[in-house]
Amino acid sequence: MLDFIADDSFEIEKTIQYILSIQVSLDGFSFTAFDTLNRKVVAIKTTPVKISNKSLLVRHLKDWLESESFLKKRFKNVRIFVFTSPFNLVPEEFSEDILPDNLNSFLFQEDVNLELYTNKIEILNTRLVFPVQSDLIYLLNQIFNSNIEILHPVSAFLSKPLKSEKRNLAILISTQKYFYLVIYRSDKLLLANSFQNLYQSDLIYNVLNSFQQMETARSETELFICDGMNKNTGIEDLLKPYFNYISKLKTDQTIVNHEELNHSLHMYLSTI
Repeated sequence: MLDFIADDSFEIEKTIQYILSIQVSLDGFSFTAFDTLNRKVVAIKTTPVKISNKSLLVRHLKDWLESESFLKKRFKNVRIFVFTSPFNLVPEEFSEDILPDNLNSFLFQEDVNLELYTNKIEILNTRLVFPVQSDLIYLLNQIFNSNIEILHPVSAFLSKPLKSEKRNLAILISTQKYFYLVIYRSDKLLLANSFQNLYQSDLIYNVLNSFQQMETARSETELFICDGMNKNTGIEDLLKPYFNYISKLKTDQTIVNHEELNHSLHMYLSTI
């Protein structure tokens, strides 16, 4: 667990000018407070929880939300990053008002307990569509009683792409059960997908196979890696034999942060 860490400028009485960002996954939960006036993260807390399946997610989330007194404050805005394995990119011409009624069953396994959410990706003229548990949304609305923004972590990277001096760029975000992989070649998006991650062999096979399918040279690729809960998963060592250039995700240099947070995925997402 990463205890509550606050910047020197943090003021508990000024949460109304902070954007609260919450990260929800089967690996646990975390939150940050982003000061909109000074443009920096001023508080963060991470609570790893090993949740065996999504049916238990809402119960664990409810316990965590109710135990964190800080989350009961008033905030300027509340953003929830929900880590879901399935997602799809839908061209912008299929805007929300003309999306088919059966899109859920068409793109994902049909489930009456799921709601579809979309994140608009302006620079790609597309939308990222992903399913979220209905009871999770109900819980969040009950707790915060305000307009909340539901976001997928991959949409943040697609909306604000990383930069590299190499010809190709890839991003790998790992969780205990699956990982996301995004691949660019010459600044053109080739792939954004999720893959099973139960064994190390799953990760290696799916990463290498994806590059082969995309006909993209690994030798000319800078691979950025990060983990949902900032755990040392050994992925860098695992992929070193296959990539010449591996980097950790770096947070914006304008953010004043703790040394442990230099490569924090949630710190990065909080500034998007």
